[in-house]
Amino acid sequence: MFESTHIPARTGAGFDLRAGDRIKVISPHGHQVADFFAFNAAEPAEYLSARHTLVSSTRHLYPRQGQIFLTALRTPIMKFVADGAREQHEMLLAACDPARYSLLGVSGHHASCGENLQTAMAQRGVVITEIPQPLNLFSSTRADEQDNVITHPNASQPGDYAVFEALMDCLVVVSACPFDVETQFPVNVGGPHPIDVEIERAEK
Repeated sequence: MFESTHIPARTGAGFDLRAGDRIKVISPHGHQVADFFAFNAAEPAEYLSARHTLVSSTRHLYPRQGQIFLTALRTPIMKFVADGAREQHEMLLAACDPARYSLLGVSGHHASCGENLQTAMAQRGVVITEIPQPLNLFSSTRADEQDNVITHPNASQPGDYAVFEALMDCLVVVSACPFDVETQFPVNVGGPHPIDVEIERAEK
C-alpha cells in the first residue's frame, strides 16, 4: 500500500519516515529537478550531507543505485535502492534561494527550494537557518573534462524515478525546483513541473 503525494510545481512537501520506509520520487512530466533533503527525526541538526557522503561512502561524484548517504556525523541515513532515471542526479548545485533570484535580477518574491525546505520543516516545528546541500534528482548538471560545472538541458524523461530507503527515523523534504529565470541554466526545461512522491511503509 502506497501513500501518494502530488507536489505542485514550485512547491515542496515534507514526509515523516521510519527506518525501513521507502520513498519514491517521480518526475511525471520529465525535465524537472527535485531537490531532496533528509534530517534525523530525533535531532534535525543532523542532516544528509553530500560532502560527508562523497568522502566517506562510495566516492562517486554522481549518486548511484546502491549508494549509502551519510549525515554530517557520518551516520547512514538513506540508501539509494532503485534508479529509474539513468543516473541523472548530482550533488553539485546548491538549492536556489531568494538571494540567488535577487542576484539574477528578479524583483519581488520568487519561490525557491530553500524556502520550500524551511516551510516544510517549520510545519514540523523545526527552524532551518542554514540550507544543506541537496541531492538534486533528475538533474543534467555535470563537471566537464576541464572541471567546469555545466548545466545541460534537463534530459530526464516522463516517469523517471528514484527510490530511497530510510536507514533511521527521518524527516524528508522534496522540492519541485522553481528555477526558471536564466536560459544558460536549463535546469527545468519547459517548466517548472510538478513532482510526485510515493511512500511505502515498512512492515511492523
